[in-house]
Amino acid sequence: MKTIPYISTIIRPTGSPCPASGIWESMGNFKTTCPIAKGTRMPDYCGKKVNWKLIQIG
Repeated sequence: MKTIPYISTIIRPTGSPCPASGIWESMGNFKTTCPIAKGTRMPDYCGKKVNWKLIQIG
């Protein structure tokens, strides 16, 4: 798996299509990670809309 350098950080909000398969981390006070496949909708977290940051391609 390849780690994404800070300079090319990809962030997507809940409900938007996932641009790349990999491990995504929620942003905010409470964090979690989850695998999300390219083309699927970015999920909510604990029933709330969040922004997701790609931390590993794969």
